[in-house]
Amino acid sequence: MPADTALLKVENLVTRFKSVERGKWVKAVDGVSIHLNPGEIVGLVGESGCGKSTLGRSIVGLEKPQSGRVLLDGVDLGTLGGRKLRETRRAIQYVFQDPYASLNDRQTIGEAITEALIIHGVADRTEQRRRILELLDQVGLPAVLAERYPRELSGGQRQRVAIARSLAVEPRVLICDEPVSALDLSIRAQVMNLFLTLQKELGVACLFIAHDLALVRQAASRVYVMYLGKVIEGGSSLDVYARPGHPYTSALLASVPSADPRIEALREAPVLKGDIPSPTNPPSGCRFRTRCPQAMAICAVNEPETVALSSGHSAACVIAEQVHRGEVIAPKVH
Repeated sequence: MPADTALLKVENLVTRFKSVERGKWVKAVDGVSIHLNPGEIVGLVGESGCGKSTLGRSIVGLEKPQSGRVLLDGVDLGTLGGRKLRETRRAIQYVFQDPYASLNDRQTIGEAITEALIIHGVADRTEQRRRILELLDQVGLPAVLAERYPRELSGGQRQRVAIARSLAVEPRVLICDEPVSALDLSIRAQVMNLFLTLQKELGVACLFIAHDLALVRQAASRVYVMYLGKVIEGGSSLDVYARPGHPYTSALLASVPSADPRIEALREAPVLKGDIPSPTNPPSGCRFRTRCPQAMAICAVNEPETVALSSGHSAACVIAEQVHRGEVIAPKVH
């Protein structure tokens, strides 16, 4: 679906922080525009430090952007205040990476969920207990856990509680920041399957932030790729994974290990070298050029324009069309 049908739109968002280096700023999010349609899951991927978590936090108001807009149903959240802002923000909830850090260890699980219900006035006192038990059952947890404290639960159980608390206020949008990365592999699939089931049943739109490309491919219908504060590629998961248009996306996909040991033995070593440059002093022109295996002189001069590759699929690279058509030698994707 096109952006004009979007439930949530982010337009040219800029979020920056003062650097420890005097007089310098970190542009964690630098002119990012994305959108979510009703009921869809959209992936946001990139290496650590690319700005994807700051983008998520800026959308829900945990960080204050310097410029740009976040619109819900066409309403600019930056123009709202007081009660109206609180009522509107109820529609956008956040699931944190670390469920233990996001829960108050002095509150029982029931109290943590009740707090969300009280703040947003979702249920009166007679309904709160019923709603708590309903939510715990919805995420596959027994009612007895309502009286337990976070320290008494496993990591998987705590993340289920975090999901239940986010769903308590009946949001329309969930921002999920690496929601299963802190869990053991054996628990990760269970929580992920639960999340996908609930998302489908409730029809909640979701921005799924992750560095695990395989996980995003499983969950998301569309995906955005971020690098050093900017979105450098976006499109349907099918298009981006099958025919990427940016060398960075190609390199990320090439680094994904295969479950088949025969394919893994033949996989070439990743061509992406080095770390992301400092966000206080990003490279001129294309920010990826210092690590790009196809970098040219022009890449240091101008910031690349975003090129449309197919319907809904675009990439910000001077050779995006050639990469997309397979005319440029890129890392092999297995």
